Amino acid sequence: MTKASHDLDEAHGKGVQRRGRPPQNRAVMRHAEWLGGLEYFRAQFQKHDFPKHFHDDYLIGVIERGVHDVWCRGELWHADVGSLATFAPGEPHLGGAGIETGWSQRILYLPEGLVHHALDDAGMPVSGTLDFTAPFQRDATVLHELNQLWIVLVSEVSTSLQIEEHLLQFLPRLVRQTSKQGRSNGGRAPMPLRDAREYLHAHADEAVHLDTLAQIAGCSKTALIDAFKAHFGLSPHRYLIQLRVDSARQLLRQGIDIAEVALAVGFADQSHLTRHFKAVLGVTPARYLAA
Repeated sequence: MTKASHDLDEAHGKGVQRRGRPPQNRAVMRHAEWLGGLEYFRAQFQKHDFPKHFHDDYLIGVIERGVHDVWCRGELWHADVGSLATFAPGEPHLGGAGIETGWSQRILYLPEGLVHHALDDAGMPVSGTLDFTAPFQRDATVLHELNQLWIVLVSEVSTSLQIEEHLLQFLPRLVRQTSKQGRSNGGRAPMPLRDAREYLHAHADEAVHLDTLAQIAGCSKTALIDAFKAHFGLSPHRYLIQLRVDSARQLLRQGIDIAEVALAVGFADQSHLTRHFKAVLGVTPARYLAA
């Protein structure tokens, strides 16, 4: 078992409150290797606008304070205190503060492998990616169990046995009460369009051109952009940025230098990586690297 944590202060002045300035954005992110690895993240955002993006992991969390406005599944969700966040891998969304004072949240990032392991162990095998009934839900029982899991995760005296027990009990209950089976990201997209997406995955660290993607998909460039957004939720460019950010997370967890990571995943330089990384995750690579 490994466990590392770091306090993140993304505001100017390195945590010094100055008279007349609004509250600062703060976050704490931790990475742990239990059951194959997971991340958990606590944040207070006075003002932060997330561009349209998705996550490779399941995102489970709760709004602790304020209101988080999120555009997802064709509508705007006003997630207030006690709202349970339930996002499947590949679920496109964007958002920001719903009120002037912002919001606070606690989030778990759970890899698909971890979730499938827990469900298989509970006699609930699933194929493909689970779908949730809504990106934000109300369920007092699940919320209580999530709070108990969080207490165990952040405790310095918790053992791996204790944490695994909580995870393996929590995830099946979460799925039973908040999800439905049957969604496989992009599975209904035409095969040529899926081929274009696979090309992006295979060449994410290279310069990719619309001409190439359109030829693979067998359509015009304009038609490709429209179809890609319709089936996968993002434009090809935004999708590529997301792939690079996800790859950067993996390399940073290995302790690789930020500038090296930026070039390795396809960004022009460290500043480009930092800008996109913080936009999607709310923290900079430098802070993330500390974990």
